[in-house]
Amino acid sequence: MRSEQKIREDLRSFVLAKAADREGAAITDQTPLFEERYLRSVHLPELLLLLERLSGTPIDVEDLNPADFRDIDSMVLRFCKAGATP
Repeated sequence: MRSEQKIREDLRSFVLAKAADREGAAITDQTPLFEERYLRSVHLPELLLLLERLSGTPIDVEDLNPADFRDIDSMVLRFCKAGATP
């Protein structure tokens, strides 16, 4: 598994690529991504695939909660924290 820092960088890059209409925008790991419309529901399937790739484990979609995707911190904690290297 990738380091936590690399996972955060990859997630941030994904979000900024999807938020092309917000050119020059800067996000933090606590920026509410869907609430502030950096991401939209149409991005969720691709985001899930990215999270599976980053975490190295499949994600059970039956066990998802909207809060799991609030911000980068939430996604790392929920999907990637257990196996991440420092």
